[in-house]
Amino acid sequence: MPEAVARRAGRHLTPPAGNLPRLTGMRAFAALLVFAYHLPRLGPWALGGQTSRVGYVGVAFFFVLSGFVLTWSSRGDRVEPRRFWVNRVARVYPSHLVMSLVALVVPLVTVGRPLLGDLASIALVQSWFPSDRIAFALNAVSWSLSCEAFFYLLAPWVITAVRRRSDGGAAALLLTWWAVAALSGLAISGVSYEADIWAYTLPLVRSGEFAVGILMAELVRRGRARWAPPVWVGVLAVVGSYGVVLKTVHSQVLAGVLMTPAFALLIVAAALADVYGRKGVLGTSLMEHLGIVSFCFYLVHELLLVNVVPHLPAPSGGVGRVALALGLLAACLLAAEALHYAVERPAQRWIRSRWSR
Repeated sequence: MPEAVARRAGRHLTPPAGNLPRLTGMRAFAALLVFAYHLPRLGPWALGGQTSRVGYVGVAFFFVLSGFVLTWSSRGDRVEPRRFWVNRVARVYPSHLVMSLVALVVPLVTVGRPLLGDLASIALVQSWFPSDRIAFALNAVSWSLSCEAFFYLLAPWVITAVRRRSDGGAAALLLTWWAVAALSGLAISGVSYEADIWAYTLPLVRSGEFAVGILMAELVRRGRARWAPPVWVGVLAVVGSYGVVLKTVHSQVLAGVLMTPAFALLIVAAALADVYGRKGVLGTSLMEHLGIVSFCFYLVHELLLVNVVPHLPAPSGGVGRVALALGLLAACLLAAEALHYAVERPAQRWIRSRWSR
């Protein structure tokens, strides 16, 4: 579709087959950001240090991107709930369940956790509890999947409702949702550090980022995103916002709120670059593959780090630190590839072949 034609007001863009390559590739960088956040917390010698102190904002990127991609890939004016949920369960739950079972027999590092936390984690409801021992039980990173499960539950009806509204009506609905969720989270987080952690993991609070993703996808689909800049401008917006958050913000909830507009801008810019067939590093087959396995990387990386890093000798010198960090990154990538090919792909095929009818 020629760019000039596709940009005409009111023209709906037809979602291309498969993933948007740049958006898929950017998943890899978001996962790497979260990896860089966790690594120094387990080994004070590790790379990253203060620069990666707010790397947890990579999860906010995933939430915005999730809303965008699911909306963009949903065709027609009505999203059929059953098919949508089957596809989401097939995509997420098998790998989560396997890593939860792995977490039951590790870590080698002893941690105390309640049985309720284990059960809640397997059921993906752990983030609703105002206790970090429950929210981060078993495979700690799966708290974000608890949020995604809530988003998926609502998504068919939300996307359908948005499709039936005007541009202004859709924007009013979803931006109000984001504002209410953000303000609620900030109100909770101001009580204490513990409250900030709970608000950070609470699905109701984080649903605003998903809503922003839905809005951005719908505006692009309707041809209303002529304001979108080139991808490099979106990258600069994210880097600049990250720098501001790094220097001035101590609330995890506030960090997510401040990063969301920059993430939305970057996602829209990258999506339009894909739609119009522009070339770029993020859209290469290698980056797309790394983005595809990034979900498995996200699931395996912290569990691997928490079991391995405490048993490693501290490296001497900068070269040793870089080599060890790269070695751990490679180990996480290998584990992610194994999970992707042994569990994620075959489980998706099996579930969809039996239930997605």
